[in-house]
Amino acid sequence: MRKASRATALLVAAAVLVACGEAPFASMGRRSSEWISEPTIVTTTTVPVTLPSVIGSDVLKWFNDTIVTPAPLDDPAAVEDAIFERRAGDLYIQASRAEVISLVPDIRFPATVPYLAEYVTSQVVFDVNGELSHDPVVTFGIWSSEPYTRSRSVAQMAVLLVASDAEASAALEQPDADVSCTRFADRSTEVCESFSIEGRPAWSLTADNGTTLVWFEGIFRYELFGRTFVARSALQQMAAESLPLAELEPLSG
Repeated sequence: MRKASRATALLVAAAVLVACGEAPFASMGRRSSEWISEPTIVTTTTVPVTLPSVIGSDVLKWFNDTIVTPAPLDDPAAVEDAIFERRAGDLYIQASRAEVISLVPDIRFPATVPYLAEYVTSQVVFDVNGELSHDPVVTFGIWSSEPYTRSRSVAQMAVLLVASDAEASAALEQPDADVSCTRFADRSTEVCESFSIEGRPAWSLTADNGTTLVWFEGIFRYELFGRTFVARSALQQMAAESLPLAELEPLSG
């Protein structure tokens, strides 16, 4: 009886296998291999992007170009009086680019500015007696956002001071001119280094809040201060490449 029962069970099992197909176990290995197969890894390639250190000055918005002077621009004395009348206790008085050119027609401005710069402010400087100052005579502020809406330490990237210094400029033209850092001994700097820009003597003054480059061109002394986050290479390019302010056509819109 037991043998008959076993035989019957085997026959039933065989029938079931036959009903499942000719190769009922053929897919077992394949399925197991699918379960343990290696996961698909998606890889991406990052292309390094090099940001420029400078951009052209022609893209700057001149913050004070909306100032309209009542004086004729071909009358520097009248323009000077009109600017001084706008003072509000400060001897650094906001002035338009046209007014600056009227008073200082030979002034130059860098052809490039630090990357991310958007605005430039311009000021004419007076002495306490109401006369036009000589040191400096004009200052420019270069900003990454609308001027005076954020802290200077954050938004004001660089400052350019222009002084009328014909005597020192002429002295530097002499063959035995002193181009050492002794002329800046009274300044609070960590490091002073003399070098050259386009064959002209120049100086780099480093302090804890940034770097100032000094150079002479024509009768003017230019002092360009850049905050610590402005690359020195950008400052050097600004100092090396300039053009008459009267020839600069910014996007003032």
